[in-house]
Amino acid sequence: MRINFEGIIKNLESKANSIYRDNEKLRNLIVKVKDQIENNQELKKIVEDLRLLLDLIKDWLKGDYKDLSQTSLVLIIISFIYLLNPFDFIPDFIAGGFVDDIAVIAYIVKKIQEELKAYKKWKDIKTSEEILELYGDIMDIDE
Repeated sequence: MRINFEGIIKNLESKANSIYRDNEKLRNLIVKVKDQIENNQELKKIVEDLRLLLDLIKDWLKGDYKDLSQTSLVLIIISFIYLLNPFDFIPDFIAGGFVDDIAVIAYIVKKIQEELKAYKKWKDIKTSEEILELYGDIMDIDE
């Protein structure tokens, strides 16, 4: 089995760009992906990657995270479109039908790994700041 990753990207790029330009469509896509991964045993292998991608898009949509390139966001959207398409390279209703979906998502994660590293770093700093802020509020209460 040989997957033409760049062909998949090219075929889904215009649809992904239209979703990129419409925040409501992007929010709907996020909800559908969350539903898809919730109880899917085959996707357990990449669930952490998927959650990271979902968090990244949500933080970008809220305007909290701004260092996401349009190219990377479109690639993430492409991976989500591919995941939600039940009739892709290996139909999802067949046993092992998510093998190609996992491969496409892994390919895209690898392609945008530098931006994902930067996002993780930003997220860790933000979490640390929130913990320090909460801790400071708790200390103020006790005084």
